[in-house]
Amino acid sequence: MNFASVDTALNVATVAVCLFCANLLLLRRRDPGVYLPLALILLFKALATGVLELSEVPGMPVWVARLGLLLAGLEVASPFLFWLYVRGLTSEGDLTRIPKLRRHILPIIAVVLCFWSALFFPADLIDADLAEDDPRIPGLLLMALLVLVGDVAFKIMIASYTYLTVRRLIAYQARLKDVFASTENKELTWIWAILVSAALYLVLNVLHSVSIFVGALSETDFEAEALVLNSLALLALFWVLGIWGLRQRPGLVRELQDERPLPETPAEPKYEKSALDDSRAHRIAEKIEAAMSKDMLYRDPNLSLWDLAKHVGANSHYVSQALNTQLNKSFFDLVNGWRVKDAIQQLTTTEETILVIAYDVGFNSRSAFYKAFKRETGKTPSDLRK
Repeated sequence: MNFASVDTALNVATVAVCLFCANLLLLRRRDPGVYLPLALILLFKALATGVLELSEVPGMPVWVARLGLLLAGLEVASPFLFWLYVRGLTSEGDLTRIPKLRRHILPIIAVVLCFWSALFFPADLIDADLAEDDPRIPGLLLMALLVLVGDVAFKIMIASYTYLTVRRLIAYQARLKDVFASTENKELTWIWAILVSAALYLVLNVLHSVSIFVGALSETDFEAEALVLNSLALLALFWVLGIWGLRQRPGLVRELQDERPLPETPAEPKYEKSALDDSRAHRIAEKIEAAMSKDMLYRDPNLSLWDLAKHVGANSHYVSQALNTQLNKSFFDLVNGWRVKDAIQQLTTTEETILVIAYDVGFNSRSAFYKAFKRETGKTPSDLRK
């Protein structure tokens, strides 16, 4: 089996994975706005790769290759669609309209048109030697320039949406700690891995192009090997994207509560427009402390801000405000602080195993317990028992 056969097999596998996962995502009835962008990414990749592979079959008409190029242009929207997908996963409540949508759409259209200029390349000139005075040369150079501009702009687009996605994920992780006491299953670590992989892929791609431009490599050096490695990397990427995308639910899922939702207030000062005065905030803070110290609410491993708000009989927005202004803690820090305090008491007065104690005080895993314990005390649970 040669490199070409391996490359074809990898591309066929990528098409199969993308079509399978895209079909399942499109059938989702719950949160369709979240999963549609991801389904489109997978569908565009499957169609473009499938048709381009089909065009390599001997005897296929030229229009099949042009159709593949036409479909490949749709993949330019993938960085934007991936950002939309992450935006959906990290949004709280119903998805809102995208502000300044034109600023996203117009660059995508421009880059697609640059790539589509290659559709006008005459099929009879492929691998042909042209004379220096051939009148078609200026047009061909213009096409090549447009494709080059499109390629550079697409790389800039990938970098820009990677930045926007990272910024979104950082804000999301901070918000998780305002809402949940256990965040390890909601942190979207797999998306961070995809972003790091995409950044590495982009850097290597740029370095390869620069090496060819400065003459360090020729276009034929390691061409077969590079194609196989590229196809293998794309198969792995879309496998992870499809499989994990099917498993992932939006993280900030709000349980139905009998409370009126309040509009978000400006970040600085955070509670400037809140109707909650200091005396009422103090009373809510006292109820929160009682819920922890007397009712041991922190032992619920799935405890959320909304559960706490329902327990103390207050709006979740007001509970969050009381936590920040009266107790100077996030929900995450408050609950895990009580869990560690309980764990210390059990570690020093009982013979229970560390794992039993971890689950008893409300942690979902041993690793989460050790991280919280180390953060609160500077020691490990084992150190405390020595």
